[in-house]
Amino acid sequence: MFILQHLPIVCLVLSGQICVVSSLCSSKLENSLFDDLIGMMLKLKGSGHGGQGNTSTQKDTPAFTAYRNSIQSLSSNAVVKFDKLWTNTMNAYDVSTGVFTAPLPGLYHFSAVVMSEDGKTLFLHLWHNDTKTAGSYTQGDGYKTGTFDVVLTLKKGDRIYIRCKGGHDSQNIFSNGDNYGTFSGYLLVK
Repeated sequence: MFILQHLPIVCLVLSGQICVVSSLCSSKLENSLFDDLIGMMLKLKGSGHGGQGNTSTQKDTPAFTAYRNSIQSLSSNAVVKFDKLWTNTMNAYDVSTGVFTAPLPGLYHFSAVVMSEDGKTLFLHLWHNDTKTAGSYTQGDGYKTGTFDVVLTLKKGDRIYIRCKGGHDSQNIFSNGDNYGTFSGYLLVK
């Protein structure tokens, strides 16, 4: 991709195709047009109109969304178990353990929302195998939500899970029929 800084021309090279946009518009509008062009080129690339395309199907792409609709009491280092599923292609998330195991290597996106009980502290980490990554700490009056949002490169068999911080017993994940606790992940790129 080439962008000429001082000229009102933007060149885009994507899979052998060249597009040139010339305008005298503002940089904000020019950036928006550029983003639209990239989106169109990527759609063309994947549509069978001359590009290689993405030949994977929904059932061979790892993706899950798990949730809780009840309180979970956590002891020190306990794994949060999002025990209900909306999506679980390739059965990579295990509701009995709370662990996602990568069935394929690649770049993955994970996100989670957790809620503390009214006025209680909740201290959690997202783990990649035996290494903690992002943390979430909620404290104060009322119900508080903590979030995780990470992109990680995984090998086949790598494990991702959310665990209570060590030394912090008697914490609870709050949820009820409104499903306040969710955990999702999916393969971005192989």
